[in-house]
Amino acid sequence: MIRAACHCEAVRFEIAEPPEWVLDCNCTICRRYGALWSYYRGDDQQKLLMKPDPAATETYLWADRAINFHRCRTCGCVTHIQVAADGFIFGVNARMMAGLDPAKVRVRRIDNSHSGFFWTRADEPVIASRHPQMPPPTFDDWR
Repeated sequence: MIRAACHCEAVRFEIAEPPEWVLDCNCTICRRYGALWSYYRGDDQQKLLMKPDPAATETYLWADRAINFHRCRTCGCVTHIQVAADGFIFGVNARMMAGLDPAKVRVRRIDNSHSGFFWTRADEPVIASRHPQMPPPTFDDWR
């Protein structure tokens, strides 16, 4: 089992096992959050042994309004993401997992900004995006 918590520990997870890989997404929001996502879809939902109290977080509903980004109401750490329509948690910010040894976890990257720019070094080739093509960002760009 591995535990994950925000800085003040108001938002906590217990997860059956550490992730084998994490995703570095360079989209306009994940790049700013600096999150490395561990995913829990389908049967992997059972690995989430303890989930945080929903009252401990506030959400930001992004873009197509399909994903809720959760952050702690107290310390502001971005902790997890949920499907807006049904509320199931499908991503936990692996940076909240203090006991996770980065040397034992593969980093996968997805180029959702279509820029090729990442702050991490990948263990695998970059995953092609399914997002609409955008012009590369510049220093004058706010996105």
